[in-house]
Amino acid sequence: MNMKDKMNSRSAFTLGLCLTALVVFTSCEKEFDSPRGLNLAIGDTLTIADLAQIYQDSGTYKFKKDFTFWATVTADKIGGNFYKNVFCEDSSAAVNMRTIADGGLYVGDYFRVNLKGSTVSRYAGLLQLDSVDVDTQVIIQATGQYIEPRVVTINELESNSNLIGRIVAIENLEFVDGDIGNTFANPDGTSAQNRTVRDCDGNTILVRTSDFAAFAGTPVPSGNGTLVAIASVYNSDYQMLVRQPRELSFDSLRCDGSTGEYLLVKNFEDLSMTSGGWTQQVVVGSDSWFVDDFGGNNFAKATNYNGSGNDPSEVWLISPALDLTGTTNPTLRFMTMMNFAGPQLETYVSTDYASLNDVESATWNLMQANYSPGGYAETLSGPIDMTNFISSSTTVAFRYTGTGSNGSTWEVDDIYVFDN
Repeated sequence: MNMKDKMNSRSAFTLGLCLTALVVFTSCEKEFDSPRGLNLAIGDTLTIADLAQIYQDSGTYKFKKDFTFWATVTADKIGGNFYKNVFCEDSSAAVNMRTIADGGLYVGDYFRVNLKGSTVSRYAGLLQLDSVDVDTQVIIQATGQYIEPRVVTINELESNSNLIGRIVAIENLEFVDGDIGNTFANPDGTSAQNRTVRDCDGNTILVRTSDFAAFAGTPVPSGNGTLVAIASVYNSDYQMLVRQPRELSFDSLRCDGSTGEYLLVKNFEDLSMTSGGWTQQVVVGSDSWFVDDFGGNNFAKATNYNGSGNDPSEVWLISPALDLTGTTNPTLRFMTMMNFAGPQLETYVSTDYASLNDVESATWNLMQANYSPGGYAETLSGPIDMTNFISSSTTVAFRYTGTGSNGSTWEVDDIYVFDN
């Protein structure tokens, strides 16, 4: 059956319903049409689920006759994260409506749209209605008709395609350690950003933010809580699209029991070894720590390989002095990646380095931690108790060493000190 036959079949099947709908909507909606002077034909009525079915049956399809659906706006231009994109839903499904001009429809607007001239398609898995002219195709029926977010889990979202495009709420989420201290996006107009949130079972999902969003430069919250956002998808990546940062109520303790208020954050995403007061001291050789990246993630790296062999090396990466006097259970945590045979990376804490400024004169306390076993396996250090080193000038340091015959490549990332 071709598309024309399908449309004729659909028209015949829904004729009775359409006649009823025409009577109902003509009697109760005509008064809303009048203020804008529009008199849009209704034609056959569809649901958003019907739009999805049309695409499934025929692929990208441009409407050449009058069809109408009614829906409620769940995301708009306010906040800047949606440009010429309006998410809306009815009882059957949701769709991203791409408009010719920005604005004209806002969250809570209940509207009807004449589909003639618009195109239903999918982009990277997301159902879209393209080329909608709000001024000539849309009539608002009522305002303030806000849709309550559906409470779902990450697993439910990823297993139920009908949730894509809808406004949802996911509870007990927190941004991953590597994103703490970062902003939602880069407010410089260069690129959108993905941040990652996880639940306490370790399930993760992306939070996608446009660099043009008004809150692009706002730091992500560090606690745990509920995220209200539009559920979306890009190929195999499930995403949450935030409307406003106030819809992230992350004011509870994190999954590890910490407050999320970090005394020290260093994730090297600013491509700097020295930002935040970090320094390094070379004791043996000339090697130093430097910023490297893999897969878009930045980290500190140390190696004594010179291209043909190894050089004797000892170089320290040293944090700024921390005032821990107001804490009760200060805790250190970091991640390491390692490859090749060589001496073990070591982690130290000192309470007198800040006054001496000399690694060889200061008193250093070796801390026990989990380290990467090799193969660049990402390994969390585990929580490292610093209670015995509470002072007004506590320093954390990483000591890299190598010999003339061997040396590992060590990478360190996501360094945090917090009151657990």
